[in-house]
Amino acid sequence: MKKRQLALSLGTIVGGTFLYQASAEASASTVQVKAGDTLWSLSTKYHTTVEALKSVNKLSSNTIHIGQTLSIPSASTSQPSNKEEKPSAPATGSTYKVQSGDTLWKVATRFNMNVEELKRLNALSSNIIYINQTLKVNGSNSASTPTTSKPAETPSKDANGTYKVQRGDSLSKIASTFHMSVSELKQINGLTSNTIYVNQQLKVSKSSQTTRPTKKPSTSTPSTSNGTLNVSQMISDAKRYIGVPYKWGGTTPSGFDCSGFIYYVMKQQISTTRYTTAGYWSVSTPVSNPQPGDLVFFNTYSSGPTHMGIYLGNRQFIHAGSSTGVTIASLDNSYWSKRYLGAKRVSK
Repeated sequence: MKKRQLALSLGTIVGGTFLYQASAEASASTVQVKAGDTLWSLSTKYHTTVEALKSVNKLSSNTIHIGQTLSIPSASTSQPSNKEEKPSAPATGSTYKVQSGDTLWKVATRFNMNVEELKRLNALSSNIIYINQTLKVNGSNSASTPTTSKPAETPSKDANGTYKVQRGDSLSKIASTFHMSVSELKQINGLTSNTIYVNQQLKVSKSSQTTRPTKKPSTSTPSTSNGTLNVSQMISDAKRYIGVPYKWGGTTPSGFDCSGFIYYVMKQQISTTRYTTAGYWSVSTPVSNPQPGDLVFFNTYSSGPTHMGIYLGNRQFIHAGSSTGVTIASLDNSYWSKRYLGAKRVSK
């Protein structure tokens, strides 16, 4: 009888221990790095962002090590869901509650905004957002209220030669409608960025087109045989896609690789060829002192140029990184400084 009681007691203790361990694992907020893990793969698995992972773990680079223990900023880390959560509608017509898997770029796209506009509206200094955070937004939820994309019911200017911005408009769309260039449209309206707002009045009169001064290409402006790039617009366009994820061979805002990102940004102004990083290196001219708009090249995994970005000035460049997506980095960063090959300018 005593033996049976002892066996039952031991079974209860062991069973309780397993239950405790299972419970602890289910509620854990940390993960141990395994072979093949990267910050990007972990952020995707646990529905967070690379920047959030780096922030909570106080990481200064994207390097992680096998066996390293990382804290996960999301509350729901134990069982990453394979289902794509449908975003709930915003609490009011002008706010949105962040859902699992959201990024600034996803939220901005959903509400017909760009990342810079969303950050400015919410006074954000970084791209980090958190589940259940409430963000101010301008515009309708394109995920919950799909509409047929008609071109703003044949946009037309009024008697004063102005046009009222419609939801879904962009400077390039309006410029194309009224047979203007984006640079010209910004010039006659005194715009310093590509941000526009619903119901904003823009001048689109033909008189502005006929009186515009002839522009001469600057010696520091990259160009191709098909046209000249406006560096300010190029940089502004590039920054709109901060937060877009990395995708091998990607050339659209759903995902970019490094050369695909350069191609897409240039394509907004000129007709250009889709080159690889090595291709851009071979068709560009070396420069000793890079200027904003020049291309910077790096050797990351094999001989020769294997990664590239757009130089912004002040030793900063914007690029599509494999573990970060589109982001801004410094040439003085220990990782990039050791791999820097030089700067080049697109041939004229």
